[in-house]
Amino acid sequence: MEPVTPIDARMLEAIAARQFGKHLATFLQQNRARLAIERSKNTGKVRFVYLDTNLILVLRPEEGFFSLSIPGARVLNSLERDAMLNGITVLDDVAEFIKAGKNVFAKHVVNPSPSIQPAQELYVCDGKREVLAVGKAILSGRDMCYIKRGVAVSTRHGAITNRAL
Repeated sequence: MEPVTPIDARMLEAIAARQFGKHLATFLQQNRARLAIERSKNTGKVRFVYLDTNLILVLRPEEGFFSLSIPGARVLNSLERDAMLNGITVLDDVAEFIKAGKNVFAKHVVNPSPSIQPAQELYVCDGKREVLAVGKAILSGRDMCYIKRGVAVSTRHGAITNRAL
């Protein structure tokens, strides 16, 4: 791990603003001294972003966007106190399954944001706003309201199965 250079910090803030909104970019800017990065051994480009010693974001080189980790989802959830633009809430009945890393089905989603798009990086919360998992939206926010069959979010990591990510 190495400290963030000003150029890397501006790049990370720009990607965060584009993908998750200004609130995360502002958070990264305000906490620049607490950030550290890890570069790819092959390309030398930024791959991992740490806050203190917690991995919060992984930069996907294929797309140039971030993947969330569980600690990163917790940061984003705390920044989105008014409205969950990058997350969804599920029924408390299925919280333990999702925390274990299982996919989220459309019938379990409660009031998703209509701005959610397919393939968007999301975090999943229970009714108390505790982060359960991170993953990728399969359906749009509107479709999650109307379609009651099938997978709504493909979960990558559950809070219980939280490995390095």
